[in-house]
Amino acid sequence: MMKTIDYIFMALLLAAVLIVGHCSNRKLSDSSDFLTMNKGLNKLQTGLSMAATDFGGSGLVGAVGYCYLMGMGGMWWNLAAAPGFLLIGFVLAKRLNGLNGLTVPDYLGKRYGLSVKYITSVMHICASVAALSTQFTVSSVMLNTLTGLDVRITLVIGMLITLFLTSGGLRTVVNTDILLFFVMVAAVFTAVPVTISAGGGLGEITRSLPEGFMSIGSIGIWTPLSWGILFGISYGTNQNYIQRIVSAKDGSTARFGMLFTAGFYVVVSAATGLIGVSAVSLLPEITDSNMVFSTLLVKVLPAGFAGIAVAGVFAATISTSTSVLHAVTVLSVSDVLMPIVEKREIELSDVKLSKVATVVIALISLAISLAFDNIIAVLYTSGLFYSSAVFLPMLLGLYTDWATKKAAIASVAGSIICGLAWEFFVLGKVSILGKIPSVLVSLAVSGILLYGVSMVSKDKASISK
Repeated sequence: MMKTIDYIFMALLLAAVLIVGHCSNRKLSDSSDFLTMNKGLNKLQTGLSMAATDFGGSGLVGAVGYCYLMGMGGMWWNLAAAPGFLLIGFVLAKRLNGLNGLTVPDYLGKRYGLSVKYITSVMHICASVAALSTQFTVSSVMLNTLTGLDVRITLVIGMLITLFLTSGGLRTVVNTDILLFFVMVAAVFTAVPVTISAGGGLGEITRSLPEGFMSIGSIGIWTPLSWGILFGISYGTNQNYIQRIVSAKDGSTARFGMLFTAGFYVVVSAATGLIGVSAVSLLPEITDSNMVFSTLLVKVLPAGFAGIAVAGVFAATISTSTSVLHAVTVLSVSDVLMPIVEKREIELSDVKLSKVATVVIALISLAISLAFDNIIAVLYTSGLFYSSAVFLPMLLGLYTDWATKKAAIASVAGSIICGLAWEFFVLGKVSILGKIPSVLVSLAVSGILLYGVSMVSKDKASISK
């Protein structure tokens, strides 16, 4: 059970985060500062913020729960992220840092036309709102476990904290990310030795588990492959990563942030895997995998350690929540709302509009979090919906001049339809074809349509790199 000292640790963390957020909010100067911190992120800020942004509730609570169900192979949910960060770091980071625009949909609009911009903006907003809802779910589970409050109340508490820490723009998000990163690391690497020791040592834990449970190949090859591909295309298209890349002071800084995060995932994936499999022998009665980590902390960790670990989980969810919420706000304001405001000659500053949009987006995500509880499934489907549809049009738009507007529209639409149809109607239901990951099908359809339609259409897109 949680002791007084554990609640003190939690209170100190929350106080520190709110103080950092308040001080950062006071430094907000203008819209450029709110959106990109005036492109002034240094290497330390970019690296730590990028890692804290991605390693959220799904990377900690979701991964531990998945390893609890599937064995050490579940660590691929985190480990598969490393190749994606390396790929984007070496291939795209510098070019994306010099992107003509704040968002990928904005670039696609300049490259292929406004229709492509608005289609992909709406897609990205929907996918990001779904991702934000999963972070609200995780923070709610943690607070519910610790306090016994109704889940709807804990959801609102998590949302309000996220709103406060996002209201100051990117500066507030990054500064709190840095603090929360160190709390997350302390939590994970405190939990590993304590849980292994509580289980009687790694040897005893291994003997108590089913055969093959400790193998990193316990979930086969297709699932890690599909995750790795989806992560790679997501890091090159999702706004919460693009935001760090375009806000870095130069291309080398942007690359460093991606490579730092790749290294972090190599280390932390093994840690979450060990926590998950240790929990099998310590807590065999749990039926909801999302509850594994929080229950483990409360029942197994000694006083003081539990407070650090619980604070780490809360840090993971809040850091990702603020980053995603800020990213969706940037997308909504810069790509959708401001063009409407300017067209209708409405006198409303983009900073004020951003703050209003932040509240609305948070409320929508809150509603979604009440309806769905499978963290990894929601994240995978939302990523499939957006990233696999826009990755190739973006990549070929940056490096070639033959892709056309009609081809881009056909590619995006075809990728979404075929990818989601494969995910829900073919995957796992057809003997041979059902083993092919949906993300591969989505990318293949995107590439075929992008090339085929470009070859027969005549409206060559204007280049804006």
